[in-house]
Amino acid sequence: MYGRMNSVSALLLAGSAFLTQSIVESKFVFAHYMAYTTILTYALVGTVDSSTTHAQQDIDGAINVGFDAFALNVGNPSAYWAKSTTQQLFDYASNKSFKLFFSFDFYGDDHPAHLKYNDLPVVSSYSGGSVGPDTWKNFKNSNNVYLIPNPESDGNYYSNPSGFFQSWGDSIDGVFTWETAWPDTSDTPVNVSSTKDQAVKSAADAAGKSYMMGLSSLQYKHCCGDSWYRAGETNLPERMEQILSLSPEFTEVITWNDAGESHYIGPCWPEGLTDEILQYGNSDTAPHDGWQPLISSFIDAFKAGATDVGSMKPHTGNFAGTMWYRGVLISCSGDKPRGSGAAIDAVNYAVVLPPGSSGYSIRVTSGGQVLATQPVGAGLSYNSVAGLKTGAQKIELVDGSGQVVASANSQVDVSNEPTNGFCNYNYYVAGMQ
Repeated sequence: MYGRMNSVSALLLAGSAFLTQSIVESKFVFAHYMAYTTILTYALVGTVDSSTTHAQQDIDGAINVGFDAFALNVGNPSAYWAKSTTQQLFDYASNKSFKLFFSFDFYGDDHPAHLKYNDLPVVSSYSGGSVGPDTWKNFKNSNNVYLIPNPESDGNYYSNPSGFFQSWGDSIDGVFTWETAWPDTSDTPVNVSSTKDQAVKSAADAAGKSYMMGLSSLQYKHCCGDSWYRAGETNLPERMEQILSLSPEFTEVITWNDAGESHYIGPCWPEGLTDEILQYGNSDTAPHDGWQPLISSFIDAFKAGATDVGSMKPHTGNFAGTMWYRGVLISCSGDKPRGSGAAIDAVNYAVVLPPGSSGYSIRVTSGGQVLATQPVGAGLSYNSVAGLKTGAQKIELVDGSGQVVASANSQVDVSNEPTNGFCNYNYYVAGMQ
């Protein structure tokens, strides 16, 4: 996420949601969408050229995955590109079941593409704890909204969740926790944890408030004077497991198109990106849409009320599978991001098989060498297989008779050389076919 949000109106632009029906018990899954954001005055991210069909392609793609809405991150609502991008999205979504999050300072609440929950416009945010409960309460009451901000910066949010909800009281209807979608930057390998989510959600439940968890693949940034890595080896499937177990009301996938932090799962249109970002966060050369079938399977399970990944099923067909890997080894000699010590030389995979599946295995090959053959069964199976080699990468789904049912093959070989002086820690993602 980029930029600082210095007012409530700016905070709101990260997401406000409307649904056409009022079903309080339903679960919803959103995708965070960079509609317009300034990165420390260096660049604009997420802008969409109105002469293209990019906005339409994004909405159609999100519908195919199974998302209910985009949460629009708009850092400057008065800018031309913000108005243009958001207008394109709203216009195309007008006659669709797919909805959008927005800012009340920018759009009215009568557009057919606005999302409502419990008959109220839902406003979410990235950041917002420093604004304080009184300001949020005034906004909520003045606009009659269902408010789910991201107030992690409030001192009590993690240290005393019950105290937080006592202080914030009727200022909010729920909360969105962003930072727990990944492990912190680390000098050693580390897994994502849901411990903080459990504590905050428990307090939210006791206070009668809703809870939204973030689902993401990784964080890797190498631009604008900074560079960091938050481990992504098996972060995505681990987080799916945690979210199903905790069963919050909402999940937000971070993100659809944030190339700057590398956690995009859709296209990142070049008109909204700088050359600096395109060196590593380029969805043409490093596409991440191979993760979408896994997310579709997760969405189906989440909405059905499943509480474990064993209940996940392929959204379509007889399997859903993905392989992902970094294009450099950890011994790469160029500039490395903070947190690079958490990286492992590994081929990562996840596969979803239908109920009753048995006798299947995943064979992992790196640089022409078979690293492992591991059993997989019904539901979601995943692993990070150490031993990544330079060269081509491949996983194969093998049935009980030894026949290869499906495979995923790398389009870019692993090397051990930096690019433009830095070691690119973004992932290459290949869907199983």
